[in-house]
Amino acid sequence: MKRLVMVVAVIVLVAGCPKGGTSGGGFRVFYPDANSTGLRAKVGARMQARPAADCKNTEGVDARWANTGARVAVGELPGGLVIEDGAIAGVPKAAGTFHASVVFTGITCAAAPIADQTVDVTIIVSAGK
Repeated sequence: MKRLVMVVAVIVLVAGCPKGGTSGGGFRVFYPDANSTGLRAKVGARMQARPAADCKNTEGVDARWANTGARVAVGELPGGLVIEDGAIAGVPKAAGTFHASVVFTGITCAAAPIADQTVDVTIIVSAGK
C-alpha cells in the first residue's frame, strides 16, 4: 500500500510542474511591434518597443511572465536608444539598419523559472521629417 501512495505522490508532483519547467519548453519572448523586417523608427521621433512572451500555466491558459534583466549581448542599438527591463526606447539619432541580440535573464512564467532567452532584433531607422 505504501508503494502505491508514493507512486501517486510522484505523479501529482510531475503533473503540477508548470509547462516548460526550467528548460523553456514552448516559452518564447518576442517584440510584438516588429513586423517581418523588424522594428521601425524615425530619426528624432520617440519610439518604444516592449517585449511580450508566450507564457501558459499548467492548464494552458495565458499567464504572467517576468524577467529581472535584459541586455544587448551582440550587436548594437541605434544611438539614442536604450534597453530597460527588455523595453527598447528613446529617440534615434541616425538613420540606418541595426541588428542586436537581446538576452533576457531571470525569467519566470506562471511563477516557474525559465532558462535565459535570446531575441534577435532588427531596428530600421528612417530619416525624420
